[in-house]
Amino acid sequence: MKKLFVIVFCLIMVNSCNKTPQTEVPPVGKWDPQVWKALNELMISAGQGSYAVFDFDQTSIVHDISQALWVYQIENLRFADAPDHKFLDGIPAPESLMPGSNVTYAEMGDALSTEYETLISRLNAGESIVSIWESDVYLDFRARMASLMQAMDEQWGSWVTYLWQPGLLAGYTETEAKALIHDAITEQLGLDKLAVESWHSPDGQWGGDVMRGIWVSQEMKELYKRLDSSGIDVYVCSASLELIVEALACDPVLGFGIPAERVYGLRFVAGDKIVAQFDPNYEQPNREGKVDCIRAYMAPSHGNKGPVLVAGDSNGDVAMLTAFLDMSHGLIIDVGRSAESAIGKLATQARAEGNTGLYLLQPSFEK
Repeated sequence: MKKLFVIVFCLIMVNSCNKTPQTEVPPVGKWDPQVWKALNELMISAGQGSYAVFDFDQTSIVHDISQALWVYQIENLRFADAPDHKFLDGIPAPESLMPGSNVTYAEMGDALSTEYETLISRLNAGESIVSIWESDVYLDFRARMASLMQAMDEQWGSWVTYLWQPGLLAGYTETEAKALIHDAITEQLGLDKLAVESWHSPDGQWGGDVMRGIWVSQEMKELYKRLDSSGIDVYVCSASLELIVEALACDPVLGFGIPAERVYGLRFVAGDKIVAQFDPNYEQPNREGKVDCIRAYMAPSHGNKGPVLVAGDSNGDVAMLTAFLDMSHGLIIDVGRSAESAIGKLATQARAEGNTGLYLLQPSFEK
């Protein structure tokens, strides 16, 4: 019995040593030296049982995974029930005018549905997708989609967009959606895929700038890995659909390889097929909801303590960056937000303190 106790004790000590770094590790890639120094000190001192919470889009990854999926669906004409619903699922008042136009959302939906039927007919008849991309009807279709998204964001804000964009998966089973998301990630992933494109209709009436591509930096991969090896559990708390985020966050090769149970995103009601309707029995992680999500689903596994590290990039992350008094650091990824915005003010504080205070400001790894 004594021998068994010694063996078990030694194994525990070895595992503990492996999970807690004793010396600072040099930064990988483009980390600001002072930011990495603060993170390294945190990883040394935080200890077992601590946890960190990361936003996903523009924080853990460069660009936006929901946007990448949306671009892929448009370019490959991959919609299930959305055309039957006139692409209007999640839009609060379809009969209202789109800002800056004399066209209602319903009228826009009718036009999109008609154009999509035309494009699908041509594709099913054997025309190549490349040829279709060059057609006026396709250029008008994608420009209208860009205008539709920008209009609802202007009129109702991001919460409606967060429902509408992933809601375009409506009609797919979860298995079908996962396959589609994987295809989108495979096509859109890469530093050389990052771009901002101008999508405009041939008549110039519709369109706007569209962000395409996603990228997982080696710097952020290394941070996730180092936090885990230091005994700090890493969670994702995102205002993108959980199903979409999991596809990359949980992938051990393309993404971060974290367990699915540590990924929290927006959730639709469960069913045989996806419907664009939020689950009312779940703390949806949007803005202040991110704090509720952390307290409800993450903190109980960690003695109801707050995270030692919170990372974000936008106003949607400010609530969780300021809610926890026991947080050691808030990591802000600088993607050029306005200095007058809520996240901009936290970034200004970090800059003024030279990354030696509560908040740490790290330039985006896209640059």
